[in-house]
Amino acid sequence: MCTRTDEEPKDNLAPKQQASLEHVRLVNDFPIGVLHLGVKTHTLERAGLRTIGDLADVTPDRIMRIPTVGWRTADLLTRNRLALIEASDAEAGTDWDRYCESTDITLLPRENQPASGEEFLRVLPEFLNEVADNLSNEALSAILRERICQPPDRQKTLDQIASATTPPVTRERIRQKEKKLLGQLAGGLLNDTYGVLGIHFRPEFSYWWRRAADHLSHLDEIEFSEFVDCLSAAWNVSNDAVIEQLPIILAIVTGEPLMSAEFRTASRLDPRLFGVLKDEVLALPLNRLRLGRYAGRLAQEGSETVGDILLRLRDGSLGATGRKVADVVEQHANLLAACLGDHGQIDWQAYRDANSLICLPATPTASAAEFVAALRDMIGELLTVCYVTKRAPDIYRLRTSRTLGNQLTLQAVADAMETHLPTVKREETVFLRFLNQILIGHDFSALPVWLDDTWLDYWDEARAVYETSPDDYGQFCENLAWKWRLTVRDIGKAAPTIWAVLSGYPSDRRSKRLISEAPFVNHAVSPLPQLPVGRIRLRGFRRVH
Repeated sequence: MCTRTDEEPKDNLAPKQQASLEHVRLVNDFPIGVLHLGVKTHTLERAGLRTIGDLADVTPDRIMRIPTVGWRTADLLTRNRLALIEASDAEAGTDWDRYCESTDITLLPRENQPASGEEFLRVLPEFLNEVADNLSNEALSAILRERICQPPDRQKTLDQIASATTPPVTRERIRQKEKKLLGQLAGGLLNDTYGVLGIHFRPEFSYWWRRAADHLSHLDEIEFSEFVDCLSAAWNVSNDAVIEQLPIILAIVTGEPLMSAEFRTASRLDPRLFGVLKDEVLALPLNRLRLGRYAGRLAQEGSETVGDILLRLRDGSLGATGRKVADVVEQHANLLAACLGDHGQIDWQAYRDANSLICLPATPTASAAEFVAALRDMIGELLTVCYVTKRAPDIYRLRTSRTLGNQLTLQAVADAMETHLPTVKREETVFLRFLNQILIGHDFSALPVWLDDTWLDYWDEARAVYETSPDDYGQFCENLAWKWRLTVRDIGKAAPTIWAVLSGYPSDRRSKRLISEAPFVNHAVSPLPQLPVGRIRLRGFRRVH
């Protein structure tokens, strides 16, 4: 500890410790914040001492005449200024390792000095954990680790941190500490003003923050999409690379660890959903995904495609539909993101594996002959696995899959199954509608299995043939036999099932119900905004030039 008193002033630099003039000039433009004078830094700045150069002709005695500034601050200023000059060289610049070692200040990050924007974003969480390790205050470390460094859904509350502190403090005290910590982080990274942080940031790391601040210096508020685009340009990285670290970046930029509700929702989305997605992905009908009953509910509200729900997830409007709907869609969107290929297309094999779906048929269908030969068993298995109705597999086997001459009447089936005729009729109608929706309409939202694409292609071909002769069962069989280069007898094994699924009624009878509309309607795909609508206030994110 220094024992110098007010009556024993010294020259600013002792004669034996005078550095060269070039050394002094090199550090003159540094703000006095680099001297780590704690809370007195602002006091000295208000007195007009803002840079190291401003201190050149100022004696300790003059410094101590500033209200609230005593000999300890004057002595620390003198010692640290000398250390800074001695650690600086006209050619090599300032050796910050040497300076921090001589002043007993922690220099971070110790390693991982990023050479690119991508590397900077990658090491950002590790850097903040390193900061937390070197904070002397338990509450500050907890705030950094458990709030600022955490995504919104895993952030601890102020009350949780307050009660875990030894001794416990109030939530308001934690809030005050958090605000000061964020201000010190921003001040140190942007302007070399550290307050009582006790940590110095390497210029190679601070450079990336200052580069971003220079891009944003002319703004007080900015749209989220513009904000991410601006940071992407400043750091020469993709938008999704920025979004991955968005909670941390926003906390430092805005001085607030908590984001607005709509942006908090967007931040939980996989960053790949903000990248470049293929138009066929954006236009993909929701009923192709395994969203269950929520697909129909969303369609009723006008959200019919993947692009539609991404828009709503990003702007936070999906929550108005219901929290459960928003949670399910959010989880499924992230699952879909994990199944995206390198070029923004969906890897359907990965999607099938992610949903643990068995494939029917188990092996790809090799020919039309194989398709018709195995169709009865395949549909029976599908009805069993999907459990459309209790009696669906048996009704299909006894009646629907047979030709008119061989099928049992509704009453005969009812007697065989010890139930009533209307029950049989109702269940047959239900499972035929179900089959039509999945096989023709490609509504897979509630389907617990994966249907082989080649097998579905044969259904599409059968539909096209059916539309040329929708009222003539015999003509339909002949046309289908010609299409697939099979005999009418071969087609006869599968024709009753195909006709029933397409028309809604067994064999050569036809209901008034039309077959499903084409599964894909080519709506114009409007471009997706990169982020939700909203504005953020850039509190404290200013360079002092």
